Amino acid sequence: MMHSTRIQNLVRLLHKAPSTDSIYMQSRHSGRVFLANPDEVTRICDEFDKIPDKYAFFERIFLHLFKVEDIELAVHFQLENLKEEELKKDQKFRTHVGKFQRFMTSLMDMLGKGGLENSDQIVQILRAIGRQHANVRSMSFTAEKWLLFKNVLISQLCKVTDKSYSTWSRLLGFVIFEIKDSYLEHVRHARSSSCPAIKEFRVFRRSQYRKSSVCSAKMDKNLKEMK
Repeated sequence: MMHSTRIQNLVRLLHKAPSTDSIYMQSRHSGRVFLANPDEVTRICDEFDKIPDKYAFFERIFLHLFKVEDIELAVHFQLENLKEEELKKDQKFRTHVGKFQRFMTSLMDMLGKGGLENSDQIVQILRAIGRQHANVRSMSFTAEKWLLFKNVLISQLCKVTDKSYSTWSRLLGFVIFEIKDSYLEHVRHARSSSCPAIKEFRVFRRSQYRKSSVCSAKMDKNLKEMK
């Protein structure tokens, strides 16, 4: 049933895509595809390369997230009481910005060298990020959070021109979907793995209780006979 749904989604995406688009990147895990033509990909890669200070660029994005769009992120990192200038100097904040900057730089570099050829490697990186987010116990990454993050990214990437809006939207849609799919898969697996352990514990306790009850009954009977 799951594979059937993924195939239907793929067919729907293919029918909606312009005739010049092709599958530039795909995931064998989720069935998701990134549809684009080489010119579109070249354009967004060039736009990304032209960002003069990439750390400063992503710093602005995360400042906006922490201070305006998603205060819960700041609370999770225990940074909600810091002013903007203090936040910029905080090591936890700087580490998070730096990690995302390196991720996006690597992604665009691999994308520029050929999507399909690097699909598996890119997808593995995305799914690893999803698993890492699943290990965060203090916050739930809902569909709204993923969508919010995508929209903030697009708004900054297309701030100068919206000519590449559609391509960025499709690419980030693929990226966010794959991370989210891996995140949910890991969360489901963690929950299902914990249930049998609880069940076995209860069975053990019950059997232990029954054994204890039988022994107690025998002891009571022996005591009566001794009397």
